[in-house]
Amino acid sequence: MLSAYDFQLDVYRAMCAAAWIMFFLILKNVVLVLALVVRRRKESLYKIPEDADKFVPSRPTEYIDEYSLTGRIEKCLKNDVEYVPYFFILLLIMFCRVDLVRKENHHYLARTCLYGLTFVVARYLHTIAYLIRNSYGRILGFLLSVLIIFVLLIDHLYYMSKSVYPSP
Repeated sequence: MLSAYDFQLDVYRAMCAAAWIMFFLILKNVVLVLALVVRRRKESLYKIPEDADKFVPSRPTEYIDEYSLTGRIEKCLKNDVEYVPYFFILLLIMFCRVDLVRKENHHYLARTCLYGLTFVVARYLHTIAYLIRNSYGRILGFLLSVLIIFVLLIDHLYYMSKSVYPSP
């Protein structure tokens, strides 16, 4: 038998889903940072001259080629800094507005999972495709990331406008 929709439980479950989504996005970056550190130490590649002088004084400073695997890992990390904060902020705003739009049934869990899982898949797709030099996967990951941010923004605009100007 189906129970009545429990708004508060839906919101708590959505917050839990959002925490897992953030965890997987941050985990990807932690793995990339560790891979970057290992590659830099293994290949004695440093961006900053004083680091090269300190850690490998006997070798001349080698700079990271932007399109080597090490350079691509750096670019993936930089690229996430451009998109992931927007997503995090928009996802958190969804929960900040709960009291404002509580009157209606908004299915926070379903929306959080849809937006979050799509964004996580898009960022992982972008990163993996960039690291393995697959242009179409990288472009698809980028487009999905931007699309989800845009859709989440429209979602906020719709529900916030609806709460300010309720229909008669």
